[in-house]
Amino acid sequence: YALFPHMSVLDNVAYGLTVKSVPKHEAHQKAEEGLELVGLKGYGPRLPSELSGGQQQRVAVARAIVLEPEVLLLDEPLSNLDAKLRRHVREEIRQIQQNLGLTAVYVTHDQEEAMAVSDRIIVMKNAEIAQEGTPHDLYERPNSSFIADFIGDANLIPCEVTQANGDTADIEVAGKKLTVPNADRPKGAAQIVIRPHQIRLSAKNGQDGFDGVISYAAYLGNQVQYTVDGELGQLFVISNSTADPLAMGDSVNIEIDPSDMRLVAE
Repeated sequence: YALFPHMSVLDNVAYGLTVKSVPKHEAHQKAEEGLELVGLKGYGPRLPSELSGGQQQRVAVARAIVLEPEVLLLDEPLSNLDAKLRRHVREEIRQIQQNLGLTAVYVTHDQEEAMAVSDRIIVMKNAEIAQEGTPHDLYERPNSSFIADFIGDANLIPCEVTQANGDTADIEVAGKKLTVPNADRPKGAAQIVIRPHQIRLSAKNGQDGFDGVISYAAYLGNQVQYTVDGELGQLFVISNSTADPLAMGDSVNIEIDPSDMRLVAE
């Protein structure tokens, strides 16, 4: 966003209306209404330098919506804000969009941001649409390893589809045979997608599952993040079990519910 530093907040919001030759009184009235919509009632006389980054962003949104656009384009609107403020302002933008019933196109490279503000997401790759769908669709049902790795964290593990059975498929992975959900993958080489939070680790004591060794552990307060090397290659694991975390060098049993696995092309 870019605000005119020498102009008041009110004049910044009214700028587009002024350019369209809307009478000054009417333009300022609409600008006041726009500021109220974004929670900045009474901020009109201030200069942009007197506002926080989040408030400046809301002024820019108000400046756009007073023009009553059919589509609102937001191009990396939060790129200059720190992480905590980004979360707060994106929630405000989403609320404004829903309250006004606006159609908004929101361009961002931040996957979490895209998931948080969108009804539908289009992921682009090499100027082409790689996948389109709801945030839930893209996260839970990626159509390729690119989408799986791009939307959230993902472990991609090579496997062999030995039999396709419509909604399920029989696969071989690390010497074990499993039946997993299938989305039209034919027989042959493929990959399974496993999200870090879908993996359960326990001290190795002969259970079914896959063998591994903790090569890295990071305690983050509300979760522990692990890197595990083993039969499935290197896995990134997120555990919410923080009371008695595993340590680097521990041998572990890796458990994954086959129903959580998603097949994608190799």
